[in-house]
Amino acid sequence: MKKTENSMPSHNTFYVISFGLLVIFSVFGLLGGWMYYAPLASSSVAIGKVSAGSAKKSVQHLEGGIVEAIHVKDGDVVKKGDVLVELEEIQIKERLNILEVQYQNMIALYARLKAQRDDKKSITFSTDSTDKTIMQDEKNIFITTKKSMQDEETINRQRIVQLRSQISGLKSLLGSKDRRIKSISVEIKEWKILFEQRLVDKLRIRELERENNMIEGDIANTRSEIARLQEQISEVKTQQLLRKKEFLKEVLNQMVAVKSQMSDVKSKIIATQDTLNRTTILSPADGTIIGLSIETIGGVVSPGKEIMGIVPETSKLIIIAQVNTTDIDKVKVGLLSDVMFSAFDMRQVNVIEGKVIHVSADSFINEVTGAPYYEAKIELTPKGIKQLKEYKFTLVAGMPAEVMIKIGDRTALSYLIKPFKDMIVRGFNEE
Repeated sequence: MKKTENSMPSHNTFYVISFGLLVIFSVFGLLGGWMYYAPLASSSVAIGKVSAGSAKKSVQHLEGGIVEAIHVKDGDVVKKGDVLVELEEIQIKERLNILEVQYQNMIALYARLKAQRDDKKSITFSTDSTDKTIMQDEKNIFITTKKSMQDEETINRQRIVQLRSQISGLKSLLGSKDRRIKSISVEIKEWKILFEQRLVDKLRIRELERENNMIEGDIANTRSEIARLQEQISEVKTQQLLRKKEFLKEVLNQMVAVKSQMSDVKSKIIATQDTLNRTTILSPADGTIIGLSIETIGGVVSPGKEIMGIVPETSKLIIIAQVNTTDIDKVKVGLLSDVMFSAFDMRQVNVIEGKVIHVSADSFINEVTGAPYYEAKIELTPKGIKQLKEYKFTLVAGMPAEVMIKIGDRTALSYLIKPFKDMIVRGFNEE
């Protein structure tokens, strides 16, 4: 009896231990089976932010300038053509005024040169000429130059008249001497007849011959003087012709130079007027202002620097995420992802569905951490857009986001043994 009573506790303990072991093995068996067979979603976690992408309109100014007025702030909704910023105009207007005065001078100068080229009696100004003072100055120059040329021509004509008068006198004298020569020749013949008849001596004949020789010398000198005077007339005419040609050549050269300068100044006027027009910076599209970089009146806008961005109303916001370089072999275009936005109420996890639409071909360096990363662009799927509306979320460019890109399925067991597997592989490789 004692033996039976002592054996009962041992029997009960055996069953308890057996049941406990059975439970333990069952739990571990079920857990092991689940870990071996149950698929778990594998994701690449990336930090990013909401961006307007390529749809964002960058507002810049080519030449830069000094800020005179700022009409918008970040978050403002604007329409295409709305005034965003005004830059000071004073210096540009002064430069434009100087160029326009130069152009007016050149137009008037060209009109005067054209009138001189065509030997007109007056200048015909183009309709572009508006400054009466400039036109009057060119008229005065035209009149003075024309009078100077006319005076020069008058002097030359008078000189020619004088020379011709001298030639005329010399020709008259030459005719008189020719007649005297003829008279002496007749007289010599008559005296020679008388001399042959021994009625007179030879003295008178010799006197007449000497006079004849003297007159012939005078005739030669007179003819030489006439030739010299005629040559002077030719020289005066030639000089007058050359003077006209030189003047015309000078006028034509000036016209070519002025025409070139007019073209250059006109281009500068157009460029300066364009700069003046652009001192009022207008919105290029309907949208929302982001990234306003100026806040101070009188501040300087650097040439080509982005002043602000405008996210068009019709643009599609995307998430730009920094993917770990170790996951780049798995992250592909078309993969779905879960996106969470820390700016929203996180007391409940609200996941928005997205899809990878772009993966950069090369890595970048994070300027803050210095770590390398690949850039991935994620857009919301139609389901994700519907979820946004259900959660009453409104995305804004620059909003931080956490992206979990679904790169495949793995078992729980593979998660546990992967570190040990990698350690063993590295150990063998080192050996």
